[in-house]
Amino acid sequence: MCGFSEAWKLNREGMAACNEGDFEKAEESLLKAINLASCNSRKIHRATMYNNLSVIYQMSGRINDAVMAYGTAISYLNPDHKGQAALIARMKGKIESLRDVAA
Repeated sequence: MCGFSEAWKLNREGMAACNEGDFEKAEESLLKAINLASCNSRKIHRATMYNNLSVIYQMSGRINDAVMAYGTAISYLNPDHKGQAALIARMKGKIESLRDVAA
């Protein structure tokens, strides 16, 4: 069953948990949100949620997971759309920064 408004609620709860340092709860909330949003949301919404998941992974020190989540977020974006192209560029920059840290 799809629950788009519930997905955004879980997204917000996940980011609040991340800000409080509860990365396990944050990840759980974001993964549930992504699952709920996957059936009827716009791709930009899924990209936003994967971007948020990337932040959680990054803050919890899970660099490789952060890189993979950024990659998934990018895959939902349209490089021909001006605003989304800018998001892609920022995310790619974050990926490069994370790879430098991991190296």
